[in-house]
Amino acid sequence: MLRKSFFWLHKWMGLITGLVVFIVSITGCINVFSDELKAFFYRDRLYVENRPNDRFLSFTQLRGAAQNALKPGVKISRAEIYPGKNRSWVFRASATNKKAFGYWKQYKYYYRVYVNPYTGKVMYVENTKNEFFQLVLNLHMNLLLGDSIGTMITGIAAACFFILLLSGLVLWFPRKWTKKGFKKGLLLQSGVGKKRFNYDLHNVMGFYILIPAMLICITGLVFAFSWADQSVQYLANGAKTVKKRSIPASTANSAYPALPTDRVVENLLTKHHTADLFSIRFREKVTDPLDVQVRLAKNRTHLFEWYYFDRNTGKLLMQYNDKTVIGGEKFRSMNYDLHTGAYAGMPSKILAFIISLICATMPVTGFIMWYNKSQPKKRKSGK
Repeated sequence: MLRKSFFWLHKWMGLITGLVVFIVSITGCINVFSDELKAFFYRDRLYVENRPNDRFLSFTQLRGAAQNALKPGVKISRAEIYPGKNRSWVFRASATNKKAFGYWKQYKYYYRVYVNPYTGKVMYVENTKNEFFQLVLNLHMNLLLGDSIGTMITGIAAACFFILLLSGLVLWFPRKWTKKGFKKGLLLQSGVGKKRFNYDLHNVMGFYILIPAMLICITGLVFAFSWADQSVQYLANGAKTVKKRSIPASTANSAYPALPTDRVVENLLTKHHTADLFSIRFREKVTDPLDVQVRLAKNRTHLFEWYYFDRNTGKLLMQYNDKTVIGGEKFRSMNYDLHTGAYAGMPSKILAFIISLICATMPVTGFIMWYNKSQPKKRKSGK
């Protein structure tokens, strides 16, 4: 009776959420290698030629060039600068309405401006709102329906898929715990019919991806729901409520003055000349500090130094890094890399790609099983 209940739950939950799980999994495969794909397809805008003695122009000069390339009323809100000698610097301008329904209504505008850091030449102005990898990312996160509705749907689908993995594990165990019974659940059988092979593919592959797929579900839920984020951090803190790190306030100014900003960036470029990327955010409140995240390793967000400076003086207000964060804050800093497979570099990315691909097959093989069973059996006619 209990097994039948799990089977009923597994079947109908899978049929209801199958299409969403398929879309999220397939787009997840692309997102795993989005950085590598961009480096291949967008080489002309991402890379620049330089000579050994070339020096970067000042940050505010480059930011000004990017700002001038945009329409009036479009404001740069973020910059990505590279200490390496062969990369363009990227300036983002975006404004969103989180409550709007639909992707194109959610983004009022979204641009990326690629600037040569040695000459100040604007290499490319990208309308990121219509860029392929951005569309794939938002299809993955919210089905292009916007955060208010779409993220809830994909989040519920992720939670359901987590339950499907657990119920699938219960159904995976053979009725009789024999060596032969377990062998059928661990190996694909040769010389069987299409229906049996489809069943084995669903059953066996589902067992092997169980743990990493559950991790992808949990980290996805952290992005989708605040309650999931808080719950995971609570558990990582040893079932204790820990006060959230507070961001220090800067002396007030509606702008980021050139001299202290340039001095901060120049000092960090000297200090972290081997880092992969500096992510600089220009926040809206007049007392928000100059916020600089230094990503120390390529495509890994969990290895970082984070700085907050007074926007008027350049004085360091707070600094922390991946070695000083613990518990829930530590897990939260690792969440993106665990979800995308970037945590251990290329090997874990390949693993995440394979897991996502297999996850995409689960709704397909499950639907075929349901369809085959729902068809009326043909009676053999005799003489």
